[in-house]
Amino acid sequence: MPSSSVATPKPTSVAHWAGLGAGLVVEGSPGQGNWAAVPWISVFDPAITTSATRGYYVVYLFHASEPVVHLSLNQGTTVVREEFTSRAREILRDRAELMRKRVADFAQPLPVTDITLGSDTRLPGDYVAGHALGKTYRLDALPTENDLRTDLQTMVRAYRALTYRGGIDADVESQSDVGEEFALPAATTVVETRKYAFHRKIERNRTAAKQAKKFHGLICQACDLDFEARYGAIGKGFIEAHHLKAISTLEEGVAVHYDIAADFAVLCANCHRMIHRSADPSDMTAFRALLQSNMT
Repeated sequence: MPSSSVATPKPTSVAHWAGLGAGLVVEGSPGQGNWAAVPWISVFDPAITTSATRGYYVVYLFHASEPVVHLSLNQGTTVVREEFTSRAREILRDRAELMRKRVADFAQPLPVTDITLGSDTRLPGDYVAGHALGKTYRLDALPTENDLRTDLQTMVRAYRALTYRGGIDADVESQSDVGEEFALPAATTVVETRKYAFHRKIERNRTAAKQAKKFHGLICQACDLDFEARYGAIGKGFIEAHHLKAISTLEEGVAVHYDIAADFAVLCANCHRMIHRSADPSDMTAFRALLQSNMT
């Protein structure tokens, strides 16, 4: 029975069935355009991506011709192919290996590191290269519903752990720019460095930044700089989002909820860099007071 004859479950029903909770987005496709042979259902963390074309995420991939489905920790391939063209699969395989290393403690419950999709056309072949780890099921011999649910919950924990541990970025534990940006002392532990890198990833999420600008406006909430007024047309629409949630509260495996009104501010580049070097980057009141005291 080819996978194309299998009714792809609705994403909302998958989220409810698995008890994934808040903070994740679930989407799917029965197979359209270039993906006609391979239906999919994806779980996205908005801090990383809300699109199957970029970032990394959890996905069910249905084989093109066999009754097989893979639960996969995988990557968006479109952006990689646009950047690296003929080297795209090499890059995807390298990143998949990095992902496996960062969540090596999930290798036992999610042991499958190689998958096939029955097609080597561009997108299916790229997703085979981008697969890091997971489980494979035959649709004619599925495990119990409870086992399926447990596997998906385990995969989501691995996904969140990967994000906290640096995702597919260069080795976070040795990135000097994290320490420089946040003025971290040389003795900062790996765990603490991960928290700061995770904080930075949240701030640089395009969706959250766009919503923060829409809600809070485009004028720095610390020094009142208006980029368009200062720089003209090249400054139009420019401001940076700052995540106000205390860094100490960020934990591996714990979902980050986006309350744009309460958890974000907008700052100019200078104030943003300086608040990260302050005693408490979550305290906008204290930072504004510091700024005012040095202006008088």
